[in-house]
Amino acid sequence: MSPRRAREDGFTTVEVLVAFAIAAAATIMAFEIAGTAAGAVRRLEARRIAADEAEGVVLRRLAEGPLRPGLIQGRFSDGTPWTLAILDLRPILGLGRAPPLWRVRVTAGGPDAPPLYATLVAGKPGEGAP
Repeated sequence: MSPRRAREDGFTTVEVLVAFAIAAAATIMAFEIAGTAAGAVRRLEARRIAADEAEGVVLRRLAEGPLRPGLIQGRFSDGTPWTLAILDLRPILGLGRAPPLWRVRVTAGGPDAPPLYATLVAGKPGEGAP
């Protein structure tokens, strides 16, 4: 083997350092992407739990009997305050003597916060007389 051939075998120190730098940069980017994705999954799971608990608040209230307009407040399992707002839409819609049409909303915090859960519930004739 010639002396020139022996010098060409293998990598130089600079080539090895560049390869390590590229590998380190790729690893850092992978960790950042994984951290961002994990945070997004945690936020989605927290929103799903809040929506489930908000639906439970509405179902418990419906099970208690006829609806009446007003606000009810409480706390979710994680301690976050919630507000249940019940509103008869008849006056707003100009329905007069029609049975009530209740707008039921659960928000985190006060009644003006964005809803976690909202639905319409048709009332029975004579219920919640105007």
